Amino acid sequence: MHSTSPQQLKLSLLSFAYKFGLPADANIVFDARFLKNPYYEPDLQKLTGLDAAVGPHIESDPDFPAFYAQLTTLLLLLLPRYAERDTDFSIAIGCTGGQHRSVYIVEKLGGFLSQAGYKVDITHRELDKV
Repeated sequence: MHSTSPQQLKLSLLSFAYKFGLPADANIVFDARFLKNPYYEPDLQKLTGLDAAVGPHIESDPDFPAFYAQLTTLLLLLLPRYAERDTDFSIAIGCTGGQHRSVYIVEKLGGFLSQAGYKVDITHRELDKV
């Protein structure tokens, strides 16, 4: 058993597309497919969650604020406990195409967890393929 402080826990955040399968090495997976999909907006379809116009569209979903608040609250509860036994922890966020919702949430979550003192590494599995 490791005795790792939360600040020593290295977090890997991964966005992915469910249509290409679950990531095999994720410790915990969250599904963002219930949120409004920017893919169906012509002006946003070819963009990604890294583009400034996509975030406000996702956050305009009436369930986004509660989802994100619950997600961050849950992670702040869980991560110190995982830090007691692990040095690495992987959080995966998935959506249909791995281009919009999961990418945006991983970026937002990465900033939040970095501010909370965690070392965060971000990977966008489907964006990194192109």
